[in-house]
Amino acid sequence: MKQRDWPFPAYPNGWFVVAWADELAQGETMPLEYFGRDYVLYRDDEGEPHILEAHCRHLGAHLAYGGLVDGTGLRCPFHAWRWGPDGVCNDIPYGKRIPEQARIDAFETREVNGFVLLWHHAEGKPPDYEVPAIAEYGSEDWTPYTKLTWKVKSRMYDMGENAVDHVHFRYLHGASGSPTNEQKVAEDGTVSNFSRMKMTTPKGPVEGSIASRGHGPGVGVVHVKGVVDTVIVTASVPIDEEHVRVRFSYMQRKTDDPKLERLGQAMLKDLKKQMEQDIVVFEHKKYHTRPLLIPEDGAIAKYRRNARRWYTGDFFQLDDE
Repeated sequence: MKQRDWPFPAYPNGWFVVAWADELAQGETMPLEYFGRDYVLYRDDEGEPHILEAHCRHLGAHLAYGGLVDGTGLRCPFHAWRWGPDGVCNDIPYGKRIPEQARIDAFETREVNGFVLLWHHAEGKPPDYEVPAIAEYGSEDWTPYTKLTWKVKSRMYDMGENAVDHVHFRYLHGASGSPTNEQKVAEDGTVSNFSRMKMTTPKGPVEGSIASRGHGPGVGVVHVKGVVDTVIVTASVPIDEEHVRVRFSYMQRKTDDPKLERLGQAMLKDLKKQMEQDIVVFEHKKYHTRPLLIPEDGAIAKYRRNARRWYTGDFFQLDDE
């Protein structure tokens, strides 16, 4: 597929999931590739995660490949320069002095809801919101995460409008009918959506609902009711200007009813199928700056206007949507 020309920036600003927390044990390192650059993620000897620029300022070794966690810092595998979580070199074991320029980029990092999050802002601005704790995460009444991930050839701004495109649920995913959709945008830009829809089961359609809330462009929490109570944490992060990493993490309310458990598993299988149907569309569609919308299409134009607040850069030809 040839490279597509996008009329908007590739990289939004905000908090983004870059790993599941249990992927990284204490004392381990992990290479990351997001926002078109390389990072190193490590968990220090106190159990805290940190993210630094990947390459040592000395002779360019990648700190994730053979780097040694030392206290709260990370030693380069090449010459053992020790980099602190603030990105400042604080020890050169064979050197008499540390150069003033011995520093690399360090990035705001959080661990919440079983995820490691990276703060990205094109202008270097500090975090202006936080991703809140999810009540169901870690509860004895809810299952651990079922994890799914995809690499999608697309951009986040285009993919994001899928959440408010309620009509496609019927025609692409085979839902019993198009769900209703109510959207609210808070002053801080947080978007909430509520939909009622019929969910397909072996015994026929069941009335259900989907309530979602976005926390910046990178994290969304979706509560699904109707068959088995389900929480889906959706997380997207740009890899580069052409690809997005998508993670879905599912939790379901625990049950002792085998039939209900099977229905829950069937629901997760269907949700996975729906995402993979969406991916086929995402990877081959053309982005129209002036789409031919009709009133029944819902809040697509509204989404486009609201979502621009998360981006630094120009949006071409969009003023008269």
